[in-house]
Formats: sequence, C-alpha cells, structure tokens
Amino acid sequence: MRGELGELMTREARVADERLALRLAIGAATTRAVLSYPRIDLDQGRPRVPSFYGLEVLEAAEGALPGFDELGKKADVTGAARIGWPAPTDRERAIDEAEHDLALLDGILRPHEQAPAGAAVYLLAANPHLARSLRFRARRWTIASWKPADGLIASTEQGKAAIAAHAPTVRSFSPTALEQLAQCPYRFALRAIVRLEPREQPEAIETLGPLERGSLVHDVHFELLSELREAGELPVRDFERVRDRLDAVLARVAARYRDDLWPAIDRVWDDGIAAIGADLREWVRRMPEDLTWTPQRFELAFGLADNKRGGIGATDPASVAAPVDLGLGLSLRGSIDLVEQSIDGTLRATDYKTGVARVKPEAVIANGTSLQPVLYALVLEKLFTGIEVEAGRLYYCTSRGEFRDVTVALDDVARNAAKLLAETLAHHFEKAFFPAAPSKGACTYCDYRTICGPYEELRTEQKRKREPLVQLQKLRDMR
Repeated sequence: MRGELGELMTREARVADERLALRLAIGAATTRAVLSYPRIDLDQGRPRVPSFYGLEVLEAAEGALPGFDELGKKADVTGAARIGWPAPTDRERAIDEAEHDLALLDGILRPHEQAPAGAAVYLLAANPHLARSLRFRARRWTIASWKPADGLIASTEQGKAAIAAHAPTVRSFSPTALEQLAQCPYRFALRAIVRLEPREQPEAIETLGPLERGSLVHDVHFELLSELREAGELPVRDFERVRDRLDAVLARVAARYRDDLWPAIDRVWDDGIAAIGADLREWVRRMPEDLTWTPQRFELAFGLADNKRGGIGATDPASVAAPVDLGLGLSLRGSIDLVEQSIDGTLRATDYKTGVARVKPEAVIANGTSLQPVLYALVLEKLFTGIEVEAGRLYYCTSRGEFRDVTVALDDVARNAAKLLAETLAHHFEKAFFPAAPSKGACTYCDYRTICGPYEELRTEQKRKREPLVQLQKLRDMR
C-alpha cells in the first residue's frame, strides 16, 4: 500500500513549489501585480497573520526585509477594505472592477463631499442584470400597494389562467404542502405550484440526517407492524415477544440504508442506528399500556403512485390510487402512517413524528402549520364510509419528542378549521395572489431565503394595503 501511494512531499519541497508558484504568478503580470491577504478572521473577529511570502515580496521590491507590523501598516494604507464594505475608500486603490464600483458607491451613499449627479449611471449600462435587479427591488419596497414583484402575483389574464390550472378544484395537494400556506403564501407557491426545490449538494454521509432518520424509522414501523398483523400479534401485549422481531427488522432496514447511503464513518453510523434502536424499543414497550386501540392499517396511501422500498410494498393493501375529495373544494393526496380502531369500532389516524414536539397539546391546526391530524381524520371518513372517525393525532415517537402525542378530536371546531383552510386556499387562487408575506420567524429556516432575501418580514409589514391578507390572518389566528 505504501508503495502504491508514492513518496510523501517534504517540507522543503512544498516550500520550493510555493515559491515557484509565486514567481510564476508575478512573472505573468504585464502592468502591475496586486497581492492581498485576509487580515480579519470573520468567525473569531481577530486579526490574521499574513504569509511570510508577503515579506519576501516587499524585500524583493524595496531591498529590505520588513516585519509583519510594517506589512500590516502598508496593507491598511493601500487596501483599506472594511468588514461589511469590501472596498477601499479611494477607488483609485481598487484592485478590480468590483472594488472600484463599491468604492464609488461608498462615496455616493456616505459622501465626504458632494458627489456629481449621475456619477454611477454607467453601472446600469455596464451590467443589465444590475439595472433589472435594482428596478425589481424598488418595486418590492413600494409600500403603497402589492406588486407582481412581491411574490407570485398575476396581473394579466394569462398569468391568472396559469395559476388557476393548479387550483384545489383541479389538482390535489398534500397536507405538508398546505402547511406552507399559513407560513408564507409565496413559499407555498414556490413549493406546490412552481415545485422549486433546493439543489442537493453531494456530500459524504457521516451520520443520519433528520430526513434519513425519519424515513428509516417509518420503514421499520411499516415492516414491523405488517409482520405483526400477519402473525396475528396486534395489539402488542408483551414487549419481550416482539423485541427480537423488532431487532431483526431494524437490522434489515439499516443494512438497506447503509448500502444506499454509504456512510463515511462506520462507528458514527453504528451509534446513530443504536440510538434509533433504543427509541424503537421504547415505542414498542409503550404499546401494551393502551390496548383500547388496535393498529389496522399502515402507510395507507391515497392519490400516490405505487412506490417500493427495496422490493417491499411501501403502502397498505387498502391504499387507493385516486386523491380524496373532502367535499370542501379541496382534494388531498398523501399517506397516513397508522390507522387504529378502538374497542367500540371508531377509527383514529396517526402521523408519526421523529423530531422535537413543537405542536401544543391544545392545538387544532396550530395556526395553519399542523394539518395532518384534522385532514387525515377527514380522509378516513371518506375512505371508510359508515364508520365513525374519532380523531387524528401526532405521535412524537422518539426521545427527542419525549414520546408525546397531540390528539385532535374530529368535532365541529376541527371541521370549521378545515373549512377555513379550504376557503383561504380558494381565496388566494381566485385572486392569483401569493405574496411573500411570512409569519413571524418563518424566514429563519426557509429553503427559499436566497430568493427573497433576509428582510421579507420587515418589508411586508410596511405594506399599507392589508385587505388582501385578511383571509390569511384568519387562518393564522386559528389555534
């Protein structure tokens, strides 16, 4: 193996290569050579020590070897770039076009003396993208009214027709997509209408991320409960009888994920699987504590194409291919993690969560951000006509969620909440109005932050015309 890798580079050889690269770079200059180095560590806010090659360059140019202090002073005078404005105060000292333009704008925006009119007009002609961007930003910051630049807002008949093709009476939506509406209509439009997704960055998998962890846990739930149903062992009455079967299912699913993801560090991966196994065993251990509900259906899908995970059927045999029309002007597609039947014959829909429990116990739709309990319960009513549906619930089935459950009874309050959701969605499609109007804090972890910028919450709060958001606010006020 050592022979295949070849000889390691010595320190002397590395330094010689670096000096040669420096000489070649300077020798390639025809007019002047500009050398720069990062003087501030932005993460720690401390000065950075320059490379000793900078000292050698000054020695070659001036005939004397300076110290690091003198080099730092020369850089302060020559460069004078600042944190937050990476350009010198004097544009004549700029090292490239970007620094020159920024230095010019600095003199206009924070003038030390009166700048002549039209000093920066050349920028609009030099870069057409800048002109379009500035005009677009100006329209977005118009506080008197809402403009098409404020989001997906159609002002023409062609635009309205294009948006109407995605109306809830025409196509179906998933509850997860509908939850984006209350958080920000523009986010909903980008995700559910435009179907824009963040670009995946290939990287080595060291441990399971939230999405992979959730998928793995759901796969184990589905396969274990399916086996127990076939064996006639539901509901679970004895944890010890199920433990070995659970461990076997987890090992099988984890091996499948390992083959797909190729984790970089085996020990870290194994520790993550062990933590998941501990949560799964606690999930099963708690089952005998409530024998009033019997698991019946697992991954009950509706409106989804057939899906397979590793050759194993990923949905319940009772799944249906068509979306479910709730009779509210709203059609749904999705998959219910668990359907249970009580001793008295009523049904309950459960959606498993593997993260932190953020929904309050008294919530119905949690201001429009937690829709699965209500919507899945309504879906069960349509799929199993003649059988009473008691509730929908969220079950945080890991230690991170402290094994909490949030149960929402399917009563008049829940039905009115679903009706309000359908009315709000219909309102926005009717008006072709999906502005970037985020709820408080919704931009913090938004995937589309790079599109809108960091100031959308501040910007939209300044809009004087609030009538178009009245219906949305009703949804946000629903507990």
